[in-house]
Amino acid sequence: MLIVVGTRKRPDGNLKAMFVLLDLWKKGIRDCFFDAKLSEKQFEKVSQRIAKNYDLMESTEPGDDELQELIRLPKDTLVIEANAAIHLDKGVKMVEHEEASGGKAIDSLKGARAIHEIYIPKTGKWYLWARAFFEWSKDSYWIGMDDALAKPWDRDGGPGAIRICPDPDDTSKWHRWLWNTGPDSVVNTKQGIKPAFFHIKRAGYYRLWSKGREAGSRLDQILLTRARGFNTQTETEGKPLPIKHAPHPYEPISIHECQKLIRHAVQIATAVNTEIPWEFKYWLQDIWGDITQFPETEGSLYKCPKCGTDLPRQAVDLMIQHAQSDDIQFYILCRKCGGEFD
Repeated sequence: MLIVVGTRKRPDGNLKAMFVLLDLWKKGIRDCFFDAKLSEKQFEKVSQRIAKNYDLMESTEPGDDELQELIRLPKDTLVIEANAAIHLDKGVKMVEHEEASGGKAIDSLKGARAIHEIYIPKTGKWYLWARAFFEWSKDSYWIGMDDALAKPWDRDGGPGAIRICPDPDDTSKWHRWLWNTGPDSVVNTKQGIKPAFFHIKRAGYYRLWSKGREAGSRLDQILLTRARGFNTQTETEGKPLPIKHAPHPYEPISIHECQKLIRHAVQIATAVNTEIPWEFKYWLQDIWGDITQFPETEGSLYKCPKCGTDLPRQAVDLMIQHAQSDDIQFYILCRKCGGEFD
């Protein structure tokens, strides 16, 4: 089973959210929850509670001391400590600050680099956030990566460089630690609404570097994530990411993939006479659109749990026959995955 979650932003900035529990192995659709008005923080709490109820994440006792330092990071997220570089240019120095991660950060003269070696496991867009402390009017840094396409690319920073800076007209962002990302474009000096990113074309090791643009700016941590919607400043309230963190129980997928999973679940529910929750019927189009336009499942109704290929008709008929029986559970592999046990 899996949970598919869809949200839409309301005019007032809050979210309406739909959670659908899919059972692609027996009944098709197990349950559906809908909330018409949630703040982003409330949505996060509801998401974690539902995941916990269905054993998708480890439970934590309310009084656990570690609970306060746990932040749910999206899947495929890297956190890099600025002071853990493998190389520091002569113009880079370690500085102590009680609000920095581990009490230490770095301060770089203009053009001086701190270099990290990191491993990026997947291709695609990796969105950038950097936790920095900017003094009055000294409010920018360069973050770059060799052999990666930076967007927006800051020519002055060199190949692969993204300029990190807050809105220069907003003096409230000076003299305190904040998570920042790059501007929307190279001609814009304000922090972008959407995070800047590196486009990774191959999985493997990369040289990630920070380079001073204005001496006196301090850098604490760098975050790279494949989740475009993860606003690190909002999630942490400007605080450093703890060394101890937990993976998020959910991972982002496209609307097309959601529609495909939902249509498959409805096909199963129809074939085995599962009663579909009224919340699902009422709110589905509002969140995901017209189900008649969703892509249909090709091939067999049930698939091999290992490789996703079709199962033989006899196996599918058997599963349909006993889909509503709680006393019978199936785990049927295709001939290739089953091997000697086929």
